[in-house]
Amino acid sequence: MTLKTNWMDVLGYAGLIPFFGFAALTALCGDTDMATTLANYNLLYGLAVVSFLGAVHWGLAIALSGQTTPVYLAGVDQADFEARSFIWGVTPSLLAWLASTFAPTQLALWILTFILLLVWFVDRYFLKPMKVFDHYLKLRTRLTVGAVLGLGLTACFA
Repeated sequence: MTLKTNWMDVLGYAGLIPFFGFAALTALCGDTDMATTLANYNLLYGLAVVSFLGAVHWGLAIALSGQTTPVYLAGVDQADFEARSFIWGVTPSLLAWLASTFAPTQLALWILTFILLLVWFVDRYFLKPMKVFDHYLKLRTRLTVGAVLGLGLTACFA
């Protein structure tokens, strides 16, 4: 039996460490300025993750641009697919930026948890027909639950 490293899994699960680490540190610091600082670190990390998730759609649009419509997009107009992918690709990061810029930390953390769930629902809707994404979507479900828990715990202690 050979052990094959699935980098998507390894890096995905490793990406949960900051969510839970900052949540734990925020809780341990109690009601202090340091707790607020640590909560902001988790908020910024979540913002980076949300931007990364939106970029998946941007990357799909670039990869499929100008090519014959793949079988799994049958019935979908190529131009509509590209426009939808490019627009959605930047939407999560813009929403997260608005929350992190204009909302107090605790509220911004809750908004970011909502954005993560929204991105998960959109990915399930748009990527599910593409069977090549089956493993990605299963992993995304587990990682989204972890990220939402980490951000939610941070918000509770911020």
